[in-house]
Amino acid sequence: MTLSLYLCATGLHHQQHRLSASAHNTANAGVDEAKAVRLRASGVQRENGGVQTHTQQASSTDALREAVVQIDSAQSFAAQVRVVQTQDDLLGTLIDIKA
Repeated sequence: MTLSLYLCATGLHHQQHRLSASAHNTANAGVDEAKAVRLRASGVQRENGGVQTHTQQASSTDALREAVVQIDSAQSFAAQVRVVQTQDDLLGTLIDIKA
C-alpha cells in the first residue's frame, strides 16, 4: 500500500519537473537563442521503484513540442492524483472494516 503511494509521489514529482521545465521554455521562447537557457526534464526508473528526474539544458525550443509536453504532464499529474485518491479510499475502507 505504501509502495503505491511512494510511486505516485515520485511520479507527481517528475511531472512537476517536466511541467516546470516546459513552462520555463515557453516563457523564454522569445528570448535571443544565445541568452536563453532551454531545459528538458527526463526520468529514469529506479531499481526499487519510482522515478529519478533529471533536468538538463536543451539546444532549442519547439513550441508545438512544449504544448504537447504541457498537456501530457497535466494529464499524467491528474492520473497520479486519482491513484492517490483511490489508495486513500481503499485505506479508509480497510480501516473501517477493522474498526
